[in-house]
Amino acid sequence: MSKHSTGGEQPTDRQGAADGRAPAGRKGPFIARPLVAVALIVILVAAVITAWTKLGDQIDDTATDEAASCVEGKATVPIVADPAIAPGLQRIAQNYNHTSPIVRDHCVTIQVRPADARATLEGLTARNWDSQAFGAFPGAWIPESSVWSAALQTEKPEALQGPPESLVSSPVRLAVEPELAQAANDRIGWADLPDLTLANSLSAFGHRSWGSLRMAMPNGPQSDATALAAQAVAAATADEKDALTLAEVNRPRVNDAVEQLMSAPPRIGDGSTEAAVEAVATAGDPADAKVRAVPVTEQRLYSLTKDDERARVTAVAPTGSTPVADYPVVRLSGDQVPAHIGDAIAEFVTFVRKPPQMKILTGMGFRGAGPLPAATATVKFGDVADPLPAPEPAATVAISKLVLPAAVPK
Repeated sequence: MSKHSTGGEQPTDRQGAADGRAPAGRKGPFIARPLVAVALIVILVAAVITAWTKLGDQIDDTATDEAASCVEGKATVPIVADPAIAPGLQRIAQNYNHTSPIVRDHCVTIQVRPADARATLEGLTARNWDSQAFGAFPGAWIPESSVWSAALQTEKPEALQGPPESLVSSPVRLAVEPELAQAANDRIGWADLPDLTLANSLSAFGHRSWGSLRMAMPNGPQSDATALAAQAVAAATADEKDALTLAEVNRPRVNDAVEQLMSAPPRIGDGSTEAAVEAVATAGDPADAKVRAVPVTEQRLYSLTKDDERARVTAVAPTGSTPVADYPVVRLSGDQVPAHIGDAIAEFVTFVRKPPQMKILTGMGFRGAGPLPAATATVKFGDVADPLPAPEPAATVAISKLVLPAAVPK
């Protein structure tokens, strides 16, 4: 017997291959490299298809969610505004609309249109709003000043949804002929204006032959400065630092001062503030000028004169409390203003007050939480240390009856 018979004979490699077993030293069956590459490609394609399918599902889900949150459909939110501020608000409305706002399941679009204040007041105080004459019923009204909101509040208080809030402001100045402004040398106060309508009143400033101030008191469209100046005269005459009341306006001394102010104001052109400012600016000989002064908001004066290389008129801030155009947001109520319209307006006003949007308005010369334009030859944007408090609504209407009848409900 052989000495190796106890362990049995070991197979050779060739024998192993013949038996179907792997040769010694190999772990498992042999797989060609091309087959491995094909398998990897198949796996990669499958992964891409799976990821793409999931992404498509996510997009579909997002679209479904957005559609579900806008189940009430689209809604246009009309706002009417003073023609001076409307262009800025239209730009801001575009910015707001680009955020795709959804309010109470409505996809809302803010639409701002300019509107004459007297026409809007007429429409709002009528028995029924005339859409053909005035356009779609607005959810809010932003006039030049509280002269108009006071008129609406006294005539039809149920039309307002809460007290109006100022959006921006602009102080009232006098646009004065430059030579007269230099002679007056900051000696004109609101309380002085009624007496300056008297004959030879300018002799106090060294111009005896000039006669009176000849201050225009425009009553055409966007003439709020006329009524606001009269409010300042009434407050200064009454020596009142708080908000004027109807009782104070009706005092003979105060009433006489306002009536004297309106005794013989020169009427220029179409009766607009623009026409009066232009008349002051283009007067040849100031001694023969038909008009030497006119109340105007700072923003309006800025827009009219910002391109002037030299000052053709001088902006004078009379001493005493300064009247201010406050551009109130008058939120309207009623069946024509459903909840989603009211809420959308509230959200839009909040959006307007944000610095990037407010910068659009202050860049136009309105005062608010943003940088004002650089001073011009005419408008310096000086401080307003003592703003005049808005009179109570009844007092505002009483003064408007004397100086701006268009701002009184018929």
